[in-house]
Formats: sequence, structure tokens, C-alpha cells
Amino acid sequence: MKKILTAFAILAFFSISFTACKKEKTKTTAEKIVGTWQISNVVYNDHSNGADHIISSNAFTASDTYTFKADGTLIGTFQGTTDSTTYTISADNKLTIVDDSTYDIKTLDDHALVIYDKEVSGSDYTETTITFKK
Repeated sequence: MKKILTAFAILAFFSISFTACKKEKTKTTAEKIVGTWQISNVVYNDHSNGADHIISSNAFTASDTYTFKADGTLIGTFQGTTDSTTYTISADNKLTIVDDSTYDIKTLDDHALVIYDKEVSGSDYTETTITFKK
């Protein structure tokens, strides 16, 4: 009986050791962004004449989405209107949406995506922060 228990303990130890050593593949930014993201918040700041003029909105529905496809296609749906364009992601976590802008990716995980853009014109600038959820 003691030999059976010892053999079982050794088998259990090796079984746990091998499963605990598996490394998960780390996804790239391009792999993480693929999927449908619901727009949850947009903050726009038009900084002019030394003052911020902030407009913020979270009045979005579940159908207000961006769908990033693995082939670089982006399908945006907002207030019932759908449009398609392309996007690229550079190594320095920049998201370029053709016919729009280049955004810094501030947050990207399984449940949240936050992108940020700042356009400067002299001492004035505009900032856009868009928050998505999955």
C-alpha cells in the first residue's frame, strides 16, 4: 500500500510540474486589438487662447462599435451608420486609422482599449481620448 501511495505522489508531482511550466504565448498589440470594441467614452479638448474647452460623452449604445480585423480592416458603426477603412499598428504602440489620425495606445487588455491623439497648432492644441470596452 505504501508503494502505491508513493508512486501516486510521484506521478502527481510530475503531472503538476509539467502543467505548471507551460508558458503562455504573449500576444502582440496587433493580436490583442482584433475584435469588436464598444465605444464607452470620448473626451475632446479644444485648448485655445490658453483655456481648455472639454467636451465629454458617454452616451453610446451597444451598437456603437469599432471592429478591428486581423487583415487591417476597421469597421466603425456609430448611430446606425457603418463605415470601413484600414488601420495599422506600429512597434511603438501607435494606431494609425487611415483617413482619421494616429493615436497612442494608452491601454489595451482583454477588456479595455484607450487611444489618445494630440494635434498641436502653435500654442493651441486638440486632444482626443476614446475609451472602448469589450
